[in-house]
Amino acid sequence: MPLRRRLAAAARSLMLAAALTAPLAACQPQPASGPPSAAATRAEQADSARLVQQLRRKGKIVEDRRAQAYLDGMLARVDRQRGRGLPPLRGFIVADAGVNAFTTGGGYVFVNAGMMAAMENEAQLAMVIAHEVAHVDRGHVSAGKRNRQSVGVLATLAALGGAALGAPEGLVRTGVGLGAQAAISSFTRDQEREADAIGARYHAAAGWNTLEGAKSFAVLQRLYGNGGGFLASHPASAERRGRLTAMARQLGAADGVVNAAGHKRATRRLSREVLEALEDSGREREAAQVRRNLL
Repeated sequence: MPLRRRLAAAARSLMLAAALTAPLAACQPQPASGPPSAAATRAEQADSARLVQQLRRKGKIVEDRRAQAYLDGMLARVDRQRGRGLPPLRGFIVADAGVNAFTTGGGYVFVNAGMMAAMENEAQLAMVIAHEVAHVDRGHVSAGKRNRQSVGVLATLAALGGAALGAPEGLVRTGVGLGAQAAISSFTRDQEREADAIGARYHAAAGWNTLEGAKSFAVLQRLYGNGGGFLASHPASAERRGRLTAMARQLGAADGVVNAAGHKRATRRLSREVLEALEDSGREREAAQVRRNLL
């Protein structure tokens, strides 16, 4: 199936995904936070590798060398800011026009094509990536799995995100990103705040403009309102942008790299396909954001 059609199918499912996954995320108790154990990391890596295999088999991993190299470069830059003993990072672009990113732990980070297209520059996209890496490094995925009594990654995704794994679109229309993030991790609000704070430190230390990075939440607010288009467990986008803006000033990270031109070059082809998918799906608000970025 052409990428445009795969992206369009995912875009049509975004709102249903939020409705399905919010109850799961909202009822979780707050787990302890800390680096994942070696055993937890190995389990997360095994689950994540199986998920990649499934997604690739169903044509849900985007094969775009330029965009992939761009994502890999940002992950490498974040990786240099992390502590020792943490799992190596691996990034994948998901054929989903929804504006989202998620991690399944074990160093695996998934960024929807729609997220890459909607962010206005590299600093904004890097903030999203650093946030997901922080979830990995603080053991949030394993903590969420313990709270859910270790429901398997693939089984949960099959229930919540069947369309992503090949179920008939008319039967289950759930976007990969939202379903995966809720089903696998079930992050609490405190975990989201912690990931914001640690991600901001990674972002600033890597030399990006963290004041600009905080504007990623302004984009989400513009697209989806103060809920940010994410799950019920997430703090409001306005709150998150305010806290990250204050942190950026404290870190002295208001003059780092923004790189709007490089971001546009690296994502242009992908963004055009995302735009076509969003237009085909009648999702004009997201389409307008991507259209502005392509000008």
